[in-house]
Amino acid sequence: MHAVKTRLCEPILNLCGLCLLLIAFVIGAGVLMHLFGVSQLIAFETPHWLVGGAITFNSLMGLQVLLFAVAIMMAIAPVMLLDRHVRVDVFHSRLSARYRHGIDIVGHALFGIPFFALLLLPAYRFVERAYLTSERSTDGGLTDIYVIKATLPIGITLFLAVLVYLLVKRTWLLMSGSSDHA
Repeated sequence: MHAVKTRLCEPILNLCGLCLLLIAFVIGAGVLMHLFGVSQLIAFETPHWLVGGAITFNSLMGLQVLLFAVAIMMAIAPVMLLDRHVRVDVFHSRLSARYRHGIDIVGHALFGIPFFALLLLPAYRFVERAYLTSERSTDGGLTDIYVIKATLPIGITLFLAVLVYLLVKRTWLLMSGSSDHA
């Protein structure tokens, strides 16, 4: 099962890593534009999705935000599923599998799932409002702000799905007495 999870998660994590790498190039382009006093890199005859009629210094700043949002919000669920996240509980590794499953069940059921479930509807409305009002940058930046905002409910939904999966799996492992680490 771990191989299947890894095969599903690795491409997503690779995409997130690519987004972080692209951020460095976008920042570099922005620095060069600033050094040379250029505010517009490319102008288009017809507007394009996300950037509108031109790629400007401000649209590069918006692109940084978009790439960062994609990298963070899309990485959360795979990192959790593969159990590669940072744990606050310093004693976790010293506990038996039974206690580790119990701690994870309580954490997911009492804190994780309720918190992210309550966050989902406002996140969706946040995107919906941006889409319906055609929210855009007022200073020559990105034209479709909803794209950036959409990473929030998508990431939350994926994370909730992983939490529910882990809750069910760890509950089953705890009840079956298995020492397998999920």
